[in-house]
Amino acid sequence: MMHFSFRYYFLLLIIFFIFDTPELVAQNRRVVRADQAFELKQYSEALGMYRRAYNRVRRKDRNEGNRVAYRAALCYRYLNDHRSAESWFRRVVRSNYPDSLAILYFAESLMHNGKFDEALVQFQRYNELAPDDWRGQYGIESIAAAKELNASPTPYEVETMRLFNSREDDLTPVFGDHRASSLIFASSRDDAVGRDADPWTGNKHTSFFIVYQDRAGNWSRPALLDEGPVNTEYNEGAASLNASATRMYFTRCLRSPDVDMGCRIFVAERDGARWNNPREIPLVTDSAVTVGHPAISSDELELYFVSDMPGGQGETDIWVVRRRAPGDSFGEPENLGPEINTPGNEMFPYVREDGSLFFASDGHPGLGGLDIFMSQPKPGGWTEPENLGVPINSTGDDFGIVFYPGREQGFLSSNRPGSRGYDIYSFYLAPFLFTIKGVVVDELNDWPIRGADIQLIGSDGSFIQVETDQRGEFFFGQDVVMENTDYDLLVSRERYFSTRGQQSTRGAERSQDYEVNFKLAPIPDRAIPLPEILYEFASWELLPQFKDSLDGLVQTLKDNPTIVIELASHTDSRGTDQINDTLSQRRAQTVVDFLIAEGIEPERLHARGYGKRVPRTIERDIEREGFQFSAGTVLNEAYIDGLPTEEHQDAAHQLNRRTEFRVLSDDFRPAEPTEPTGPSPPGNQ
Repeated sequence: MMHFSFRYYFLLLIIFFIFDTPELVAQNRRVVRADQAFELKQYSEALGMYRRAYNRVRRKDRNEGNRVAYRAALCYRYLNDHRSAESWFRRVVRSNYPDSLAILYFAESLMHNGKFDEALVQFQRYNELAPDDWRGQYGIESIAAAKELNASPTPYEVETMRLFNSREDDLTPVFGDHRASSLIFASSRDDAVGRDADPWTGNKHTSFFIVYQDRAGNWSRPALLDEGPVNTEYNEGAASLNASATRMYFTRCLRSPDVDMGCRIFVAERDGARWNNPREIPLVTDSAVTVGHPAISSDELELYFVSDMPGGQGETDIWVVRRRAPGDSFGEPENLGPEINTPGNEMFPYVREDGSLFFASDGHPGLGGLDIFMSQPKPGGWTEPENLGVPINSTGDDFGIVFYPGREQGFLSSNRPGSRGYDIYSFYLAPFLFTIKGVVVDELNDWPIRGADIQLIGSDGSFIQVETDQRGEFFFGQDVVMENTDYDLLVSRERYFSTRGQQSTRGAERSQDYEVNFKLAPIPDRAIPLPEILYEFASWELLPQFKDSLDGLVQTLKDNPTIVIELASHTDSRGTDQINDTLSQRRAQTVVDFLIAEGIEPERLHARGYGKRVPRTIERDIEREGFQFSAGTVLNEAYIDGLPTEEHQDAAHQLNRRTEFRVLSDDFRPAEPTEPTGPSPPGNQ
């Protein structure tokens, strides 16, 4: 039995070596070739070989299999396939891969895919393992920033430009003429110049394409900018034109077989409808340093660009060179400093006509990948960069923004969800749309009031009136309510006091539906006490400190221009009838005189002094001078004389001294102004 088992085992070894050894050798050779391609940044080619070798290698050597998986995940990361990168990094992290960077890259992939909570866990985990690496804490801060940005989207609208975009990468648009009626962008589509593929992406090298817009606003289909000298077999992209669109600065990345020679900035001048031979702008002397992504200022005296040259803040920084005149040579590069640049990557600068700097960064907290930021120049530096927010930015890479001159509208590049590689998107600041709605109810019972008139009066001179429906509701739509406008709402209904409200759209940062509700007070048959107005003893002069108490009545009369009221003044029960009648009449007239001075028509006001003949009936519980007076109490002499203390009686007398108003009618119509008739008197001709 043992002999049989030995022979059987020996046979299996023979079969293994006959059938498995060539395959294993082939897999090992494939991994070696994949590693070579990876080191040369030929990620598209390396990825295919890693994937084909992974399963076989993993069965034979788990550690080597994990290394191959990690390399495959990195390839997906460099190729911006974040969904596949997430899947492979998840596999690597679960295998406890010894390089903690796998956790960081896993977190970044999760964030790219919008899985913020899961990404936060991984960023925190990485931050504990590598506390000296800024990227862990940066990731934690970015998660918080992303949630805040998503919760408060900006009013911009972003739309894909399907006519421009292909199945390959289309990116970095720039206007091709001073009228902004053409657009130049880079693309790796099949029509790009050259036959070779970019070993990094597996796509063709990018070339410049152009589209034109007709007077009706329609864009043409993309066409090559030229067949040379601007477009070559190399990668061209990230252009910037001067204000007159006669000179184009752009990036060209040179290569020789299996050697990346880096990128340089070139400039070409327009010669009629064509571009002449580009010349390199000498910015660095070290061949190992890369420069690109030019952005020329409107006066052409400053050139912003991106470089990994020594002396920067991080991996790639934004720099600037200056000159005295457009024909001069540029001076020495200056780093924009830590306000703009971070330990990460700052790229794709763009300068608006007002000097504002827009750029992409993965080092300032954002939504993931590259986000677009804006900063203003200030003495000695720049303002703190502002994230342009959602939807300009997304969880993908967002960069290469360009604005129409003087308009909050333009184009940008992005590989956000829904893109096919990198695509070009248009954006514009959507008009703010506002509505005002509300309901009008009875103040006493909250029943809806049908047929109430609502007048909307705008600070722009606009006026519109609607009525409430059977539910007491009213509505002013988007065609009526404008931005940056203050509105008064006047509400009126027969047998009710009119009222008013305000609503403003000034300073609004997004479209909004406002709600303004009203309660109308019915006009009662009884008198309505005014806020307490006190007089000097035996005096009817209205003291200045009590004039403010009448402001509410002034507004009520102005809001209700058809009502006629009686102003009634009352005294307490002490003194003779004659004295109290005279005093109360004069006090009532004093209030009338004040209202006339405030612009109320005298015909609407009737003063009457009741002296001490009408004691007050308490309508609701009142506390005065520490004493309680219950609702329903009549403050007549018998009641007051029965109070236990002199202080209690004085408080009751004080409540009797009052001024009230009562609506006599609500059909007042002001007299029409009369026109003078007959010949003009002498001297007025």
